[in-house]
Amino acid sequence: MKIIDYDKSLDKKGIVDEAYVVCNNANFPVTYQDVYDHLFGDEEAILKLLISNDHRLAGFGVFENYDLMMEDDVITMLYLSGMVIDPKYQGKNISREIIKSAYRDLRCDLISLRTQNIAMVKSLIRAYNDNLFEMPGKVNDELLECLKQAEPFRDIDDRGVIRDCYANQLYNNLDAIQDGFGIKLQECDALGVVIEPRYAKQKVLSRFGRC
Repeated sequence: MKIIDYDKSLDKKGIVDEAYVVCNNANFPVTYQDVYDHLFGDEEAILKLLISNDHRLAGFGVFENYDLMMEDDVITMLYLSGMVIDPKYQGKNISREIIKSAYRDLRCDLISLRTQNIAMVKSLIRAYNDNLFEMPGKVNDELLECLKQAEPFRDIDDRGVIRDCYANQLYNNLDAIQDGFGIKLQECDALGVVIEPRYAKQKVLSRFGRC
């Protein structure tokens, strides 16, 4: 297994074809056009591809990069807009390795996502030794206003929830979010999660405090 970056020398249609199969295998409710738009609709997006030992696409992660203002500082944030791993490769810590691969490229201050999937929440948190801010949970006002500058978090509330984020419920087990964090999601809501990785050369360390 290896993680590679998409570049224009690769067959775009072939990647979409295989990514659509991966989504179907994972029972993820998307159309072919949804997959194409998510992978290639934003030319600025960062696309990580998981390639199996038999040279097939086994999963992918799509990331966006944001510059946010906090006081007089620019805070850089890597946002995971989507990830799907073929079920046969799940449970092998691959999601966190894709996150780490994207982070190594950019060395951003924050990494974030919004999701209904407790497994993705855990992948992000565990990628960097549980360096979770006060989210999910009560978020300080400074962090909240900073995050609202990014489109995915424009409507986030002080519990880390984005209401009516999705057109339909994507995952059946919303109780896992409530059991893990004490936050009840409605069928179209998403939970916002933000971490601050600890690296010696990072600009921002413990800026927002801890739980």
